[in-house]
Amino acid sequence: MIKLYTEKTHSDETSWLNHLIHPIRAYWGDGTKEWSKWSDDFLFYKDYFKIVENTIESDVGFLPLTLNYYVKNNKLSLVDKMADLMGKNNQFLYVWVDGDLSINYCHENCIFIKYYGDSTMRIKNEIIQPGDMKKDLLYEYYGGRLKKREKSDFPVIGFDGIANYPNSKLIATILKNSLQHASYKLLNEKIKPEPIFPFLLKRKRLLAQLKKTNKLKTNFKIRSSFAPGTLGQNVHARKEFITNIIDSDYTFCFRGAANYSLRFYETLCLGRIPLFINSNCILPLEEKVDWKNTICWVDENHTDYIVEKIQDYHLSMTNHQFIERQQYCREIWENYLSKEGFLIHFHDSIKQSIKSSTSI
Repeated sequence: MIKLYTEKTHSDETSWLNHLIHPIRAYWGDGTKEWSKWSDDFLFYKDYFKIVENTIESDVGFLPLTLNYYVKNNKLSLVDKMADLMGKNNQFLYVWVDGDLSINYCHENCIFIKYYGDSTMRIKNEIIQPGDMKKDLLYEYYGGRLKKREKSDFPVIGFDGIANYPNSKLIATILKNSLQHASYKLLNEKIKPEPIFPFLLKRKRLLAQLKKTNKLKTNFKIRSSFAPGTLGQNVHARKEFITNIIDSDYTFCFRGAANYSLRFYETLCLGRIPLFINSNCILPLEEKVDWKNTICWVDENHTDYIVEKIQDYHLSMTNHQFIERQQYCREIWENYLSKEGFLIHFHDSIKQSIKSSTSI
């Protein structure tokens, strides 16, 4: 068990629900009267981490709230202070970054846990974690039973989500993003804005490219205003989203505002193979999972040949291998990407880091 130090004075309980990190939440709750309803879902963190009272006893520090909280409330000085404190004891401070937008903050003694990164600008003090899935979708919708598909002559490519904006909304989005970029540069703001031109435009082009070929089948449900992959309020649309993944051989996964795709993790969770468009992404646990030889991988600069890439991948497997690959995708999610699966490897990486720092 790793002994961690944290600070309880950084906020009151009203900020816990939206910002308190999960290992700390297991001990403190979420600051609401409803906490008892889902507290059991966080108990496993207590098997790996124990909160101690001071840095003399601790192995590492955990910033109690996501970095977003400190930026939003102009409290980055608290992060600096805690990072410096841990550094004096030859310990790292682990910092969680939430959401889709990058935060312009660094400290040599911090290790940042994020959903996304850029492989062309890797930094040594970041850890990529899986997208934040609240539930195991296979258990929620299918009782945990993996519905395996037989291999067909023509691969079926699925997608359910936003890939079309009305022109008025698209123009408004580009103008808004342009203003945010100008403000970011002029005012030296901490939160980096979304790209000026939404990646939705490239997503739309690639889906159209897949739609027009007769070398594969498409199972597309194009939406213009509602993202069932990320918003759970519409139960019917959410069910359609899940069914679309299950009823397809491959699910199209391409980045959104941030350089990652939550749909990628949902696809693996449901035992399906992602059609992954790599936009210089960094995937979790790349040293443990051979991503390129597991999923249908297409680099963004090779998308002119996306149909051929899919065909080559599909034809490389027998029916038995295709079925096994679905099972393997599910096992990857269970063992590496589920909350408990990833935590085991995250815990091991911290232990290794502690061992390295104490041997210096």
